[in-house]
Order: sequence, then structure tokens, then C-alpha cells
Amino acid sequence: MFTEIATEDVLRAVRAHDFEDESELSFGAARIDALVALERLSRVVSSEQARHIAALHESRAEDMGIGRGDPTLSVIGEVAMARNIGPSAAGTQVGLALGLKRLPRVAELFSDGVIPQPVAQAVVNESVCLDVDDSIVFDGEIAPRLPGLTAKKAAKAARREVVRIDVEAARARAERNRADQRVSMFPDTDGVAILQVRGPAEQILASYNALDSWARGLRSAGDERTVGQIMAQTLVERVTGLASADAIDVEIQLVVDAPTLLGQDGEPVDLVGYGPISPDVSDDLIAHAPNPSIRRLLTDPIDGALLVREPRRRRFDSPTRRHIRTRDRICRMPGCDATIRDDDHIHDHSLGGLTTADNGQGLCKRSHTIKSLPGWKVTSQGKTTIWQTPTGHTYRSDPPSVLPRSQPGHLRQ
Repeated sequence: MFTEIATEDVLRAVRAHDFEDESELSFGAARIDALVALERLSRVVSSEQARHIAALHESRAEDMGIGRGDPTLSVIGEVAMARNIGPSAAGTQVGLALGLKRLPRVAELFSDGVIPQPVAQAVVNESVCLDVDDSIVFDGEIAPRLPGLTAKKAAKAARREVVRIDVEAARARAERNRADQRVSMFPDTDGVAILQVRGPAEQILASYNALDSWARGLRSAGDERTVGQIMAQTLVERVTGLASADAIDVEIQLVVDAPTLLGQDGEPVDLVGYGPISPDVSDDLIAHAPNPSIRRLLTDPIDGALLVREPRRRRFDSPTRRHIRTRDRICRMPGCDATIRDDDHIHDHSLGGLTTADNGQGLCKRSHTIKSLPGWKVTSQGKTTIWQTPTGHTYRSDPPSVLPRSQPGHLRQ
């Protein structure tokens, strides 16, 4: 069993070799040798993590039995909190751990440090559609070809092998992937965001070509905007139905503290659903709003909490839901940074929990499901929620200060 002492011993061993004589570092050769050694060590460590995850999954499946929830999802929650990563990243690692159990020769290369985790992950991803017997054949064929390959080349080789072994499985995978369609938004810098669309290649290509052709036609007709600007603004106009991309008619929430609102300070303003923007960009949004679509929300100078009254009903009404989502910003499960989809009672309503902002938390769909699985327990201590996993480990989740400079007990002069 690993302990903190053992972990410290490993860290000391990794850092033990210190170059006192700089002549040893000629042309950086020794540095590169160290990088190679550390890379191999990281592969072995990742492999050990996968082995422990697979064993945990086997134990959890036995403990939960049939009809008591999804053991895989329960393990994903455990791994996410233990590693302080989101459930999606944890799900990827759990998938790798379970996939390697079907591919012992690939797993051996990984555990020996011969191949890195991205290569192992690529091979597992490509072979997930194979049955047990075909997986054995695949494992024997692909493993000898993996040393020295990049993840992209390994994925291509694995894909070819899967098609060769089972054409029908390859077709099923293609159908599954083409059905996995989604639109995602990612904040970028300085008030800019990225809209990402995943769907059938021919549909995405047709959409891109239509935007590109339209933009180049307008440019040829004298439009002074760049092709990129025309494409982006045309996309917004066609999706929203607006005559102009600047004529936003949906509510935009800006969280601002009093000094910034009064022009006495220059602290960042929070655009709900996006993140911090400069006060100048905030002013521009307000100045160009075509109607009262900008809602400014003030924060408490003591702890940064929103100054919103909370109704008491069985279900969270719209003002309380907006309050919870603006306060929590992202999923409140420790380590998760997914978008909030559900408004959850920390203390279940069926057990007497009140429908108030204090007893509410924002969760993504996956975290909400994990919270309800056998062995999981969530309680609150003031504004902090405590998550206890089936193994007895506890993790705390503090609501983020809506404006980071607003700290409890901190008053500006």
C-alpha cells in the first residue's frame, strides 16, 4: 500500500542527482538523458495507476452487485476526486484501465515504460468495439508494432488492424462516432470564446465551405471586414436569427463589485458562462446593447457572494436557479469543471432539505448521478460541501468567489 512516506521517498530519489559540475551539462546532453529517464518513469507510474483503477473497478462491481447503479461511474467519481481532475478526464483514464485488461501485451509494453500513455490510449480507443476473442488476436498483432510510434501513428495502425479483423465492428464504431454530435464553448483570452462543433464530416465541411464562400463573395463586393470576421459574424446571425451579430437580444449577466461599477476601480468583471473580462469590454457590451439585455449583478463586499434574495419552494424557481448557477459557475463536485446542468439539493428534499440557495448546488449530469450512487454522501458545512466516497475518503468543495479579489473578511478602504 502506498503511503505519503513512500511517495516522498520516490520524489527524493527522482530529485537526488544534482549536477554540481556544470561541465556535465555540455550541450544539454545530461538534461536530455534525465528527460528520457523521467519519461520512462512517468509511463510506469501511469501504468500502475491504471492497474489500481482496474482492480478498484473489479472490487466496486462486486460490492455494488446488479441493479444498484453503475460501478464504472462510481469509480470515475473516485478517480476524479483522488487526482483532482474532471470526471471526463477520469472517465478517459478508467476506460484506459479497463481496456488494457483486454490487451495484456499492450499493457506489458506500457508497464515496462516502452510506450507512453497517449499510445496506449489510442490503441484502446480504436479496439473498444472488438469482442473478447478478436481482442486477443488484435493484441498479438498490434503490440510488436507499437514501440517508437506516436499516438497518431499508433491509432492509424490500430484502426487498420481492427478493420482487417472485423469489418462489421469498424462499421459499428463509425456509426457510433457519427452519432456522437455536440457543440461546445471554450473561453479564450480578452473577451473571446471558441465555438466547437463535432458532427459528420461531410456536414461540417459543407457548413465551413458555405461560410467561406459567402465571406469571400462579400469581400469581393467591397466588404471591408476580414474573411474570418465575416464567417464568424454570419454564423452568429444565422444561428440566432439576428439581422446583425452585434444585436444580441438574450440576457447577458455581468457580475461586478461596487467600486468598479462606480468607476472607482479597475477590477475584472465576470461575464457569466464565460469568465473574467476587462471593465472596458464590459462598458462596450453595455453601451452597444440594443435593448435591456445586460443584467449587472452586485457582490457582497465581505465574501463576494451575490446579493440576491432566495425564495422557498419545492423546486428551485428561476431567480434561485440563476443565483445558484451564477454563484457556483461550474459543477460543484470537487475536481469537476464541467458546465452546470442540474440544480441539486445538497440535503435531499425528500429528507427535509429546503429549496434555498444555501441548500442548493450546481452539478453536471454525471456528477449528479455519481452523488446518488450507493456509498456516496454529500453534506454541507456552511458554504462548503463535503463529498464522501464509498472508500471513506472525503473532499471539500468551496463555492468560488464570484470576483476573485473579494475574499472573506476583506474590506477595501
